[in-house]
Amino acid sequence: MSMFGMVGTGPHGLTRIGEAWRNGPALVTLVATFVAAALLIGLGAATGVALLMFVFGLLAWGLVLLGLAAAGRQFMDQAQGLPVTGSAAAFGGSPMAVARLLGLALVCSLVVVAWLAVAALLLFFCKIPLLGGVLLVGVVPLLVFSGALLFLGLYVTWGLAAPALFEGHTLKRALSQLWAIITDRPLEAFLRLMLLFALVGLIAALTMAFIGAGFGITAGLAASILGGDIGQMLGGPDMPQVSDSVSAGGHFGAGLGIGIVWAVVGAVFAALLLYGLCLSYLRLTADLDTTAAEAAVDTALARTREKAQQAAEDARRRAQELQAAARQRAEQVRRGAPASAAPSAESGTVPNAPSPAVVAPGGDPPLADDWESPPKGQGPAAPDDAGVGDGVQEPGAPGLLRCPSCKTVVAPTDTFCGACGRKLD
Repeated sequence: MSMFGMVGTGPHGLTRIGEAWRNGPALVTLVATFVAAALLIGLGAATGVALLMFVFGLLAWGLVLLGLAAAGRQFMDQAQGLPVTGSAAAFGGSPMAVARLLGLALVCSLVVVAWLAVAALLLFFCKIPLLGGVLLVGVVPLLVFSGALLFLGLYVTWGLAAPALFEGHTLKRALSQLWAIITDRPLEAFLRLMLLFALVGLIAALTMAFIGAGFGITAGLAASILGGDIGQMLGGPDMPQVSDSVSAGGHFGAGLGIGIVWAVVGAVFAALLLYGLCLSYLRLTADLDTTAAEAAVDTALARTREKAQQAAEDARRRAQELQAAARQRAEQVRRGAPASAAPSAESGTVPNAPSPAVVAPGGDPPLADDWESPPKGQGPAAPDDAGVGDGVQEPGAPGLLRCPSCKTVVAPTDTFCGACGRKLD
């Protein structure tokens, strides 16, 4: 398609974006929401409380999104040649479109986060001594060009997916159409969106020249008559320290007035951009087969769900294993039986358990005096060359000797008892 065909006077030519200012209901919707958002921000700033400023700012941002979604529906009606939906009805259907826009914003945010993670990893490798300087030669151009493509992709994504949401499609359908456009008509989509951006920018620059002139004259007259300089009238940081002829309330009113001016200007330029996006969307989706794109999106979503379920299952299994291990340790601590004190599977005895006392055949334990002359029947004494002298032998276990004082088992070569220290020879 020729350049003239994309920006010509056809039914979806970009030279028709000026017709957006003929859509009265859509302009009313944009101006009303933008002005109301400016008033909310001004009221939040007037409180001087950071929390209230944040709350009022959040409300203003939500109101702007509702206004953009409602006006987008109205501009889509105009681009399709349908009766324009009223502002009240358009606002009634805008919450669902806003929810889908937020879903689209989430998808774009995930893409940006992934790019930032990869960029940070590459730059981290560039910290390697000597090798880092060489890597930077290729990493810097790679990040610059990939970042440019990233933001271009975000612009194309919003420019082609948002009108689909205005038309009432689901987010899945919008992404499917976006994929079909990118794969089937990438050059035309790129040129149309770039030309739309250039046209809106040119119109905005010409319009702002006249608005800036009117604003400058008004601010100069106000500064000369009411006192204070132009910077104070624009709401500078020293706004309360003004001439006595102007109160702080007067400056607050001037600030709100300036906010209303820029809100109206922003609404007028937003009308051009929204209508141009609707025209581009209708032109690019005409006679477009989205069957293959929908199948590809369904496959990608199924894989993503499968990976998410697998990750959740792995996390749940690890959590169960950790809980079981924690319960086992707690049970061991409660019973006072650590693993080191557990019975030996091989010997069947408890380590460091006291040995049974040596009992004489008569039933009474041997006395210390029996060391020199063990009772009859307790077995022969240890041989003299054992290095211990006379020792008490374990009944029924020839050669097993015990200390006569503490009854601890001793070796034939021991000179002293390892438990009580008594000399054995």
